[in-house]
Amino acid sequence: MPLLDRVREYIVRYGMLEPGDRVIVAVSGGPDSLALTHALHRLAPEWGLSLHLFHMEHGLRGEASQADAAFVADLARELSLPLTTVALRPGELEALPGSLEDNARRRRYAEMARLAAAIGAQRAATGHNRNDQAETVLMRLLRGSGTTGLAGIPPVRREDGFFIIRPLLDCSRKEILEYCRTHGLKPRLDASNLESGFTRNRIRLELLPALTERFGEAVVDNLAQAAEVLREEDRLLAELARAACARCGWQEVGEEPGNLVIELDGPRLMQEPPALARRVVRMAVQRVSGSPYGPGLAAVSRALELAGRTDGTHELDLPQGVRLSVAYGRCRFARSDRGRGTGGEVCDRVWPVAVPGETPIPALGVTVVAEAAPASAMPGRLPAGEEWFDRDRLPGPLFVRTRRPGDRLWPVGMEGSKKLQDILVDAKVPRAKRDGLPLLVAGDTVIWVPGVSRDRRFRLGAGSRAALRVVFRPFPEASEEV
Repeated sequence: MPLLDRVREYIVRYGMLEPGDRVIVAVSGGPDSLALTHALHRLAPEWGLSLHLFHMEHGLRGEASQADAAFVADLARELSLPLTTVALRPGELEALPGSLEDNARRRRYAEMARLAAAIGAQRAATGHNRNDQAETVLMRLLRGSGTTGLAGIPPVRREDGFFIIRPLLDCSRKEILEYCRTHGLKPRLDASNLESGFTRNRIRLELLPALTERFGEAVVDNLAQAAEVLREEDRLLAELARAACARCGWQEVGEEPGNLVIELDGPRLMQEPPALARRVVRMAVQRVSGSPYGPGLAAVSRALELAGRTDGTHELDLPQGVRLSVAYGRCRFARSDRGRGTGGEVCDRVWPVAVPGETPIPALGVTVVAEAAPASAMPGRLPAGEEWFDRDRLPGPLFVRTRRPGDRLWPVGMEGSKKLQDILVDAKVPRAKRDGLPLLVAGDTVIWVPGVSRDRRFRLGAGSRAALRVVFRPFPEASEEV
């Protein structure tokens, strides 16, 4: 069946479009997004669609990124379609905590959501294909994901009041390249897709080809099929988990995330099958935090161990800024307020950092990895969430804490010191998030605010011999959007 007919059938099967929809089309300039744009442009008259192209210039590849943006602009003019391009500042994504891939993906969807609200779009189409689905399943399998993660990329997903659709998800990368050749489309090639530093790229370039060579071309189709089966089973488990919530006496106090408190019966929760009990905990955390991400298995297991206790009162900080309190068997999920006391003052909460080792801090949503290294091993370009320090200059052992009155830094690129409060204001960190920021301190000196600023006094120099490598990464989460 020709690719265009396959796309049409897939759109109908999953109800991706309604007549008269306004659709944002995410276009990078690569073969997937180019084929998607071409196919939807040909199908638009059948549904009376109004297409609006969207391109994000990530500021990661210099002139190549700018050339991609120019290519998409030419495409929009050729098809007489409106185009919105968002250009990020160089280094903007790298400065954020977490992986570059995750930061880029979340920013794209956030910008598309803003555009959808501005132009009244109901749908946003992305060029994910069957190979992307297979890679996602493998990546999440390696990370130890459960059914929700292994269900892979959904054909349709609701996102901030509109829908993300993937019309090419049933098409292979080979079919898409052939479609481009047949119709004379000349896509841009992103050299970063060939870099082995990204997990997905290693799966694409190394693992999946090795599996295909050993077990045949059907590997991609079989992995995509497994995702489809698991997606249906995950939907069933979600329905069963909602019924389990009712059996556990789920009660909500408050009307919206941020103020919401969920209470339920702990001993009754422990009577549920483990698969459902784990889902109830994840649902409670997601509902209270307002986040689409749930806690990982380790955090959920600790929560369930606590939930079954009827001897007094106990507390546990969970990811996404949620605290579980258990009082004689009654569980209460509420915002932990990121370290604020009941009177609004910042609590003096300090977490020692293991060196070497990993230090999970669920209350702040981070895991800190620290290790000694020779100064000469420092790479020329650091990934997001990573810094290297001169060990001999550090004024004491490492801790993580939240901010305190009087905190100051000597920021890189500035003369003298500056109040942390002023640094946060200049960096446009929202007021509501400032008290929840994790700070890396040595002794009691703030040396790094990940994603914001670091102190120049402790960086490596020409005479440095011993280094300390520190990485802040998000506390493990159970699900990942694509």
